[in-house]
Amino acid sequence: MKKHIVKSAMLALMTTSLMAPTAFAGEPTPQDKPMQGQYHKGQHKGHHGFMHGMLRGLDLTEQQKSEINKLMDEKKAARKDKRLTAEERQAHKAQMLELVTSESFDEAKVLAAMKEREAKRELGMLEMIKLQRSVYQLLTPEQQTQFKENFNKRGMRKGDRP
Repeated sequence: MKKHIVKSAMLALMTTSLMAPTAFAGEPTPQDKPMQGQYHKGQHKGHHGFMHGMLRGLDLTEQQKSEINKLMDEKKAARKDKRLTAEERQAHKAQMLELVTSESFDEAKVLAAMKEREAKRELGMLEMIKLQRSVYQLLTPEQQTQFKENFNKRGMRKGDRP
């Protein structure tokens, strides 16, 4: 029994001593991290995450990367212009509180608020699909084929992938 404890302690000590330099090395710099173009995990700008998986493995040219970044920046600027002001957010919050806490439940008002919210969500989805289409049009036929494969894999669990 004691022999097992000693072996475990020695293993823990060796593991700790081997791992200590990496634990105290600090955060790796961008030069230390492997890169796949500009679209590698943890380094995408803004809300590029949804496109990251689509562009994986496409071997984009510098011109394609530049044009995609331009499209992304335009989308970001357009979204910023459509963002609700603090007053509008506060008014929406007050409206929701009123619907929840009112003496009587007004189903028509709740449904109207839900429809308004859904309409905004649909417009956002439409803009995202337009952006994806614009990016798709910049790709070569081989890249388009890979893009389609990436799109089909999106959201699938590893066990579900073909």
